[in-house]
Amino acid sequence: MDPNRIIQALKGTIEPSLRIAAENELNQSYKIINFAPTLLQIIMSEQVEFPVRQAAAIYLKNMVSQYWQDREPSLGEVVFPFNIHENDRQQIRDHVVEGIIRSPESIRAQLTMCLRAIIKHDFPGRWTAIVDKIGMYLQSQNGGSWYGSLLALYQLVKTYEYRKADEREPLLAAMQIFLPRIQQLISQLLADATIFSVLIQKQILKIFHALVQYSLPLQLINNTVMTQWMEILRAIMDRDVPAETLEVDEDDRPELAWWKCKKWALRIITRLFERYGSPGNVTKEYYEFADFFMKTYAMGLQQVLLKVVDQHRQKHYVTPRVLQQCLNYLNQGLSHSLTWKQMKPHMQTICQEVIFPLMCYKDEDEKLWLEDPYEYIRMKFSEYTPSITELAQPRKALCQIRLYVG
Repeated sequence: MDPNRIIQALKGTIEPSLRIAAENELNQSYKIINFAPTLLQIIMSEQVEFPVRQAAAIYLKNMVSQYWQDREPSLGEVVFPFNIHENDRQQIRDHVVEGIIRSPESIRAQLTMCLRAIIKHDFPGRWTAIVDKIGMYLQSQNGGSWYGSLLALYQLVKTYEYRKADEREPLLAAMQIFLPRIQQLISQLLADATIFSVLIQKQILKIFHALVQYSLPLQLINNTVMTQWMEILRAIMDRDVPAETLEVDEDDRPELAWWKCKKWALRIITRLFERYGSPGNVTKEYYEFADFFMKTYAMGLQQVLLKVVDQHRQKHYVTPRVLQQCLNYLNQGLSHSLTWKQMKPHMQTICQEVIFPLMCYKDEDEKLWLEDPYEYIRMKFSEYTPSITELAQPRKALCQIRLYVG
């Protein structure tokens, strides 16, 4: 397979006048053995123009999603449907993690989608080697390989995120290796507030969240391990965001890595509390953990989150999603005497100076509603954008408790 021929065809897909001919060329070539590995080779080559590499990444992603899984002919079909040849698949398995590590962000996004599809169909049966591959790069002293290898690990964990506990054994076996390493890595980086460090921290938190979001693997995360992670999460929530972030437009600040890091730490904290750490509200297998969580972590975490809420009250910037998750955690704590006692002295201030202002209909809301009601609805009720209604949910419970205690 001649790489230059494919490069020229890919280049033609970018030119409107050449697009149809170039697509025909690719459609005549993609079934030839070594075509898919050649695409990956082009993607990883820094000598190839970036738009061509990007076009190759998109084409490879589409090929993997359509033709990676072995398929049998449908009823009535005589010819076997096309699948990527096993030799080609093995070459891609051997190099896709390196491709993710070495590629720029927009290309990396396409390759991570390829990797997810490959893991879904091949792990662990045909591709146990991915564990060794990711482990090698995570253990490297070269920090440049950490972020890409963490993205690869994230795809592995996400594949098993919503599986039943008895279906997660391959993942848990891999995480016996990876969990201590990523805990060591994030602990090592906590004091480093550079963008590179915080991006790695954020990715580690996303991995941990996907690991515990649906099922808490108590055989993997015992009380000692959990204590180490809770100290990390508490430290992330308690540290200041660099002052220079205030120079960024307020609408863009939620996308900054420092705030996203806090957001993911809070998502973990809140999920652990509501699903596994709330005595009286958990399933039988988590009774012991819930009791331990309440006595060991809940108060200390709540103290930090009360501090964040108070920063918002004092007009210091806090992103809407971080504030929302703080209020969700406090709402969960209302039903437990330990956390309620700690919260009670702050109740009136929280209701009057935090919850009530969030509920108020502001001038900018009125302006947006009049100018663009569709955008208003999107912003207030989007699944991914915390709305006034979402932010206000804890307010109902807070006010009810306040009325009850007089």
